[in-house]
Amino acid sequence: MGARRSLTTATARVRTAVAAAAVAAVALTTAAVPTGAAAPAAAPASAPATAARAAAVTPSPIMMTHANIYTGLNVKRFQADVRTVLAPLPDFVTYNEVPFRTDAVMAPSGYDIHRSSTNRYTSATAVAWRTDRWTMVAEGTYRLSNWRGKPPGRVTELGRRFANWVTLQDLEGRTLSVVAVHVAPNVRGMPDLARPSVTRLGGLVEKLAPSGPVLVGGDFNFHYRSSRYPSDLLSAAQLEPTFDTLGSYFATGDHHGATIDYIFNRGAGVLAPDQHFSTELNSDHDAVTAGFHWLGDAPTDTQVVTNDPSGDEAARRAVLRSLTTGIRSAQSGDVVRVVTSRLDLYFLVKELRRAAKRGVQVQFVKLGRAWAPREQKLDGLLTRRGVRGSWVRQCTRTCVQEWKGQARATTGSMNGLLQVRLASGSEVRWDTSRQFSTPLLTEASSVRVSTGAEALDEGRRLFALVARSAG
Repeated sequence: MGARRSLTTATARVRTAVAAAAVAAVALTTAAVPTGAAAPAAAPASAPATAARAAAVTPSPIMMTHANIYTGLNVKRFQADVRTVLAPLPDFVTYNEVPFRTDAVMAPSGYDIHRSSTNRYTSATAVAWRTDRWTMVAEGTYRLSNWRGKPPGRVTELGRRFANWVTLQDLEGRTLSVVAVHVAPNVRGMPDLARPSVTRLGGLVEKLAPSGPVLVGGDFNFHYRSSRYPSDLLSAAQLEPTFDTLGSYFATGDHHGATIDYIFNRGAGVLAPDQHFSTELNSDHDAVTAGFHWLGDAPTDTQVVTNDPSGDEAARRAVLRSLTTGIRSAQSGDVVRVVTSRLDLYFLVKELRRAAKRGVQVQFVKLGRAWAPREQKLDGLLTRRGVRGSWVRQCTRTCVQEWKGQARATTGSMNGLLQVRLASGSEVRWDTSRQFSTPLLTEASSVRVSTGAEALDEGRRLFALVARSAG
């Protein structure tokens, strides 16, 4: 089991410079703004909230719909429900009660679909996803319950239930899994399979979680506010329904106002819901849709450059070249910020001096007491000829300890910070494994180059911390 950026001219300068240093393209990075901020986790209201049934909904970065489309619907009404579900172009759809439905209808052009076709029970659930945004990297089918026999008055073995799942990767390298589930109903003549099924689901989710967040959509056949709701098992599996996270819930179909269809998220700290609503269908179940947004930078927002001290000149200077091309990209009105305990590498100091002379604001925080000659010369230049906003400050004792604590907590290990902010608002951050001194060339070194909003915000906070405390 396997478990838009728009470019201004200034932004293009950074893109060209970093690309020349074998780093990813750089662009203004803005955090995704979800539709409706997610409310803090809160106890749901004592009565169901009115379902949102707006004809037009502003989509979140990721949209998922769960649809239990009644198996007894005729073809025309079934296909109408599928069109309704797919009309907003959700990223993912989890289907229930579709053993005899056609894949090409449930996943038309622009979508792909997974389910096992072994028998009617394995094919009753399915996951569909948009192929322009997601690539399937793994898939599978997992048994949730296997109670054999037909309850009185029933024509199928209601206790045989399977989950179909896929692991998907987006265009920025983020990975998540989507699981389609339909838990057996609690009916006369067979045991209540809810708790065993959720326990099994928890096992599946545990196997998928190392690959990233897990989203589960399904008809669970227990009401959100009933005594049968297995909150202990769901909590143990770290599966949180959007009803918990967003602090509201609604009826999910023609079941006497009950809420039995869910979208669960196992992605705390990584993926968060920001909206949910239901949509009326011909089926006896409403479609349930939830919107999500990522809580961190994408893998493609970070590149790591390393040098090879035993290689040719290009290999030895790979880290240095990444740093100097970043400084060179800054022009009059831009800002270059530097934090390190030693800045005496000739090539870096030269580029900082040149930047200051062309009108760049150069701000340097020196960590520690002992000044290197080139640091003193840079200080003198910025004092005499630096543009307004340029300065050198010294951070000692308590200030250094604060820096070390914060840097260690946020990055693990960082001996040099360079952050370039263009007047256009575009920004790039470099974190080096060594001080800005000769070992950056002569010993194995690396630099992490970040353009994601989270990393940039963190870099600003770290710089502000020492800049305020420094003398």
